[in-house]
Amino acid sequence: MIIRKEITLNMAMMDRGNRRDVLPEARAQGDAAATVSVASISDQDWYVSRTHGVYHIPSCPKGEAFALLLITSRGDALDLGDNRRFPFIISAREIADDLLQDLQDHGVFVCEGARPTAEELASAAVRRDAFYQRLVTDGDTMWARGHSFREISDLHRRAAIALGIEREWAYVPIRMVECPACGEKVKPGVAVCKHCGAILDEEKASKHGLGASRADGGRSGAGIRGHSDSPAAAHDGDKTLTDTRGEERETAQKEGWTTSVPTV
Repeated sequence: MIIRKEITLNMAMMDRGNRRDVLPEARAQGDAAATVSVASISDQDWYVSRTHGVYHIPSCPKGEAFALLLITSRGDALDLGDNRRFPFIISAREIADDLLQDLQDHGVFVCEGARPTAEELASAAVRRDAFYQRLVTDGDTMWARGHSFREISDLHRRAAIALGIEREWAYVPIRMVECPACGEKVKPGVAVCKHCGAILDEEKASKHGLGASRADGGRSGAGIRGHSDSPAAAHDGDKTLTDTRGEERETAQKEGWTTSVPTV
């Protein structure tokens, strides 16, 4: 979009036959500050092309509060025809306002000073989240009409992901990897395979206590059931069972009952 500038033209009428000289005034209008700072809390890069240059507004790095772009005044020229050009100056503030007219809802804004204040960052975050929430609501409405992925734009999906909202229409495909133990597909970076229980990342598994719990699982279960892997304990258990059945047989014979207690 071409910046709309009010160029003051001083018309100097000079009687030189039919000739009239037009003397344009090419001074920048508005804020004449040499530089302007643009801050971004957006998680994506933005590229904006203008006749006076291509501008890259960087994404906010992870772990940082914002990304910063410094804009300076630039010159441009109007083609008047007949190989005549009219040069003029565009102030840094005019450039920044033009670039950000469609990006402010995404968390990109012009700083009042050299760096954004905490209040400016908070205000930008509130505006961005409100805009993303409206996009998620629109996505829900379009999805309810026909469950068509074609109606959902990438902007709607990005809004849901940015807010951490799970939606069926905001599904993002993930490249899966094969478990080396069972060959089933699992997410990359998981500590334990959900199919076979194999430890895929020992460091991550031990950090969360997964390896130890699985290793001790069999012994813990046996202890709960009252069994033991020890041969001596198994022998004592068989002896106790034999003694109990012998007592039941003797009691039944004394009272004249017919028993079906098996002989061990």
